[in-house]
Amino acid sequence: MTEAVPGAAALNVETLLLEKEQLQKKIDELTQQLADVTAPRYMQEAAEAFAFQKLCQHLQQRLDAQNIDMMILAGFCRNCLCKWYHVGAATFGLGLTYEQSCEKVYGMPYATWKKEHQGKATEDQLRRLEESKPGHAKHEPPPEEPLDFGPLPADHSKNKLPAAPSGAPPAAPPLSDVCCTPADELAAQALAQNGGGPACALPPAPAAHVWGPPPPPAAPVDISLGVLTISDRASAGAYDDLSGPEIVNCMSEYAEKAGGGGWRLNVKERAVVPDEEAQISAKLREWSSGGGCSLVLTTGGTGLAPRDVTPEATAAVLTRETPGITELLLRESMKIEPLAALSRATSGVAGRTLIINLPGRPHAVRQNLNILMPVLSHALLGIEERIEEGVEGWG
Repeated sequence: MTEAVPGAAALNVETLLLEKEQLQKKIDELTQQLADVTAPRYMQEAAEAFAFQKLCQHLQQRLDAQNIDMMILAGFCRNCLCKWYHVGAATFGLGLTYEQSCEKVYGMPYATWKKEHQGKATEDQLRRLEESKPGHAKHEPPPEEPLDFGPLPADHSKNKLPAAPSGAPPAAPPLSDVCCTPADELAAQALAQNGGGPACALPPAPAAHVWGPPPPPAAPVDISLGVLTISDRASAGAYDDLSGPEIVNCMSEYAEKAGGGGWRLNVKERAVVPDEEAQISAKLREWSSGGGCSLVLTTGGTGLAPRDVTPEATAAVLTRETPGITELLLRESMKIEPLAALSRATSGVAGRTLIINLPGRPHAVRQNLNILMPVLSHALLGIEERIEEGVEGWG
């Protein structure tokens, strides 16, 4: 019989333990290498998903932005996002129906959004939509089979985005919560809110100082509208007045939406006058004193040209200025069109009539009215001293 060598068993155990430790170390190294390769890809996808989610939330809040206008200006709309999301869901094997994709983008069933928030397209919108067709987005059909991207990283479950809001948007939603804030500052805020470490889903930046449209008043306000186009050439018949009709179209579309924009609209006066200060002032006095207009919107003559005298003609009629409205239109317009900084437009009250200068181009008119229309009913209520009890005013 062979005798056991003292200490041999202990030596074999130590060797096995050492080999196990080395093997585990090698496994850890390979796991880290795999994570280094795969994690950036999933983090990038999470960042892209976050941007898409914020875009959907923004559009859910901007009920004044109609799909047809988005198609005309940018070549895509909410329905395009629904189709892209549907194709992406099929590509990654999520199995979402198109209706479910629409609900993700719209924040509610598409049929509900269409019934409550979609305005009736005007002939001018349909014409511009047809003219802009070459720049419209194209959509490929969903794939028949989803792509195989392999297994997710072990810790991928932690990289989840916050749930999208469900149901109707809030009554007074904020606009973009990142505009006018430097990107580095937003990133620093996101890191601070995540304990100093990175996260796939960055939390939104504070939006305490971001302007958002107010909710409409409890009862509709009657608006008697006067539209004054100021243009030498249009008044002489050299070309058709396009900006005046655009004001009427925008105001009518907004009034027809669910909730009526908080007003009942009556287009009482329309006129075209040349860039003559005396004639402009005379028409504004006529409409504000005995003409019965509660709101007068002018278009044209607000720039830097020698003949642009609308602000001076308006100021001569006003009894009180409304600098907040003027500043709001200027600030928000500059986010879309930097040359809006050259505008000298003014606004204010003449008697019990609110007078506001708008730009001369139809496209700029619509941009300004999209900013202005949500606050109009509140402004007119303030002039009529009918602010409801319990609603805090601004003065």
